[in-house]
Amino acid sequence: MERAVIYARYSSDHQREESIDAQVRACREYCQRKGYLVTKIYADEAKSGKSIAKREQYKKMLSDSQKKLFDVVVFHKIDRNSRNELDYYLTKNQLISSGIKYEYAAQNIDTSPAGQMVEGILVAVAANYSRNLAEETKKGLKENALKALFNGGRPPLGFEINQENKYVINDYEAGAIRIIFDLYLKGKGYHYIISQLNSLGYKTREGRKFGKNSLYDILRNPKYCGTYTFNKVNKDPSGKRNSHKISENTIIVEDAIPAIISKEEFRKVQEKMSRNKHRTAAYRSKETYLLTGKAFCGICGAAMTGHRASARGKKYVYYTCAARDRLGISACENKVVPRDELEQVVLDTLKEELLSNNFQKNLNHYILEEFHTLASEVSNEADSLAEQKAIAERKLNNLYSIIEQGTADEYDLQRLADVKRELTSIKEKLSKCAAAHSLSDINPRAIERTIKLCRNMLLKNASAETLTLIFDDMVEKIVIGAKKITLQFKLECFDTYGAEGRTRTGTWGNHA
Repeated sequence: MERAVIYARYSSDHQREESIDAQVRACREYCQRKGYLVTKIYADEAKSGKSIAKREQYKKMLSDSQKKLFDVVVFHKIDRNSRNELDYYLTKNQLISSGIKYEYAAQNIDTSPAGQMVEGILVAVAANYSRNLAEETKKGLKENALKALFNGGRPPLGFEINQENKYVINDYEAGAIRIIFDLYLKGKGYHYIISQLNSLGYKTREGRKFGKNSLYDILRNPKYCGTYTFNKVNKDPSGKRNSHKISENTIIVEDAIPAIISKEEFRKVQEKMSRNKHRTAAYRSKETYLLTGKAFCGICGAAMTGHRASARGKKYVYYTCAARDRLGISACENKVVPRDELEQVVLDTLKEELLSNNFQKNLNHYILEEFHTLASEVSNEADSLAEQKAIAERKLNNLYSIIEQGTADEYDLQRLADVKRELTSIKEKLSKCAAAHSLSDINPRAIERTIKLCRNMLLKNASAETLTLIFDDMVEKIVIGAKKITLQFKLECFDTYGAEGRTRTGTWGNHA
């Protein structure tokens, strides 16, 4: 008895479709007539047939087909399989290559030339239906847009949708929108605006506290000044969104919905945001943050990221908690840390360690230990290679004897070439071992000179590139708390030989 699986799908469009249960029932009856044993049912609910990308059960069925878990897959109709010609025939080829049959409960399609012609026509009809449906849907959305009607999704904060599918103002939420635009125009930063909104109990459309991203989206949304927009984001031929390019099919209807703020306020906000965007990009291009990726907040655990700000003609460069930067002080109360002071603390600590007698003693011991371990490994490897060399030479001599006797065949000649290559490789490795083994024992004074060189690099005005390399090699992690920082070094010779390195804690002042 052949093993059969059933695949059923309910479309995501609003057209009349056979239900999942009805499809499965028809397929079960078909399998019973054919004498198939139904072993599994795959079902995708509310999934379009235009592509298999988001049809998880369909992809699972294809994966199981390659594992030979069934012999035949039964669909209700061709359009339940796919409404895309390319997907259909690629899937068909994959199933046939795996030795899996595919059949339709409500359509009699066989492998005869006539049956294959009927199949091709039905596939084309299903694909054409899908494309026509998409076009009709677009027409409906376009008509709604021209009338400034709600086109689905989630309305922006400050608006509700009435029974006539029109935008109306939600008075409570609109209060938050007016606060955001008003404070931004008064020169208040995102952090200040966020703290004000959260203190008043306002929430985002998703019911969460406000963050920088939610403020940005609100300040850029023209609906708040009464301008209705639809299809603003462009898509490439594959369907991917390109937010940097406005679609040529964008619909803009001025004064189409109730305005929460004036057009003049919205215009001023857009101009200010554009100026700030260029200014921020210029700041970031000029600054270097040596501890990026190594500094973390001691209160909430988020990364500490570099920022630059300007106030009253003075420049401020600092590290701040990423959670506080994005969500405000309600997310984390850790204060900002001046960049130069933090990096200097790390640099001074490294200098102190490199100058200490304890460090020099441990480094000497560590390097000597590593050198002797390496020498021992080289010696052991040389002994092993010597044994391999002797075996390869014996093989070579035996093969030469066969050739001299005149009884060698093609296989023997190939073996001779292989053994000669093997012997050459072994000799090369032995030569490297001999070179490493011939090195004189390391001089402790050479270690001292290396330490002094590193120390001098730190004591002098090293370039940002040099300091970055030093920090990368020596610093594992920096945890910045309210009044102290904790440095964790990478170097195993800082008082310990464990892989974690040594932790050093120091007092940290009030830098907010």
